[in-house]
Amino acid sequence: MKKNVLSFVSGAIAMLLLVGLPVTTLAASGTIRIEVSPISILVDGEVFQPKDAKGNDVMVFTYNGTTYAPLRALAEAYGLEVGYDEERNIATVSKQPTQTQAPIADTGYADFEKQWTVKEKPVTNYGNEKIFTVTYSGDLSRSEFKAWWKSYDLSTIKEYAERMMAEVQSEVPGYTVTAYFSYGQYNLGSVHAESDFTGSNFDAAGVWIK
Repeated sequence: MKKNVLSFVSGAIAMLLLVGLPVTTLAASGTIRIEVSPISILVDGEVFQPKDAKGNDVMVFTYNGTTYAPLRALAEAYGLEVGYDEERNIATVSKQPTQTQAPIADTGYADFEKQWTVKEKPVTNYGNEKIFTVTYSGDLSRSEFKAWWKSYDLSTIKEYAERMMAEVQSEVPGYTVTAYFSYGQYNLGSVHAESDFTGSNFDAAGVWIK
């Protein structure tokens, strides 16, 4: 649709330039009077009422089979940008610069985190340390789980697992947290989280996930 509008507006620019020449030439000798036929315009099915720079309604009309409409108002109705080169006396129409999209939220972590059940082991206060188990609670078979696990980079797995345990540790201030990740009876690795440090080791997963 915009391509068609650009073609129409480009034609309108050419029309303005061509019509402007005789009007300028004759303006010194008097006023030109023409009979016009006002018309309405629908833009995407809605009545379009163009306005000038001061907000006043502007007439749209036909004359000798040609429709005349304010270039700026019509172009802006289609999201186009209108400019004017005063030195060369040329109107310009262009697509507005594409706005930078807002960053897309990272849903990878949410998808990873919801696959696990985190539980604190009973009587785990060894000094200032709490022990947690993090077991896979999804419905993937062993072979499917292996494929799912390998779909992540190891660095991403560590990042997500450490983030999970940092959140757990923040809920028990004053304690360090050690968490053991597993799939059924298979050990995957562990994460250690303190208030200002989080580290992980998932070498155990590499033993049986190949």
